[in-house]
Formats: sequence, structure tokens, C-alpha cells
Amino acid sequence: MTKDLSAFARERGIKYFMISFTDLFGGQRAKLVPTQAIADMQEEGAGFAGFATWLDLSPAHPDMFAVPDADSVIQLPWKPDVAWVAADCVMEGQPVEQAPRNVLKARSPRPPNWG
Repeated sequence: MTKDLSAFARERGIKYFMISFTDLFGGQRAKLVPTQAIADMQEEGAGFAGFATWLDLSPAHPDMFAVPDADSVIQLPWKPDVAWVAADCVMEGQPVEQAPRNVLKARSPRPPNWG
């Protein structure tokens, strides 16, 4: 069952969410969003310019959206008002095939436990 990130924030005093994805070089790319915006982000994703994602995209590509996977959310122990959440990369409603997390999901014989 997918968690409601807004409820998670209320229960734990979260002020910000770090929506994160991994680029092709293994680097973490993230957007820090206030809790007030997380409900929209959970549905639509956090926008990133496609060419700036380091996912082998050009300026001709549309924006990419990092859709948070609520089952992966963790509260940062060293910064308890911030939660980190892994995201799935999506462009024009379709998974970005070369995004590392999407590659792992596509190659997995069964859906892994991402939480």
C-alpha cells in the first residue's frame, strides 16, 4: 500500500522532502520541496530539465519528472525535519528507459522491495 506523504509529514514533523533519482554516473540528483507541495509532487512528480538530468538527454527533450516512490521514504536521522524519497524518472507519461532505477525494475524477475 502506497503511503500518503502528506500524512507521513504531519505525523513526523517533516518540513521538506528531498525527491531523488540517480543519474547515469551514479550521482544523486534531487529537488528539495516543501511539505505543502508534496501531494502534487506525489501525483505529477518534480520537474527537471531533461538535458540537465545526466541521463543522456538533449535540450530537444521535454522536461523529465521524478515521481516519488512513497514506499521508499525515510526521515533523515541527522535532519529530522527532512525526509528523503527515491523517485522514478518519467517523461511524457513513460518511464525513462535509461534511468538506473527504471533499468533495475525492468530487469528484475519480480518487483523488488524498494522500501
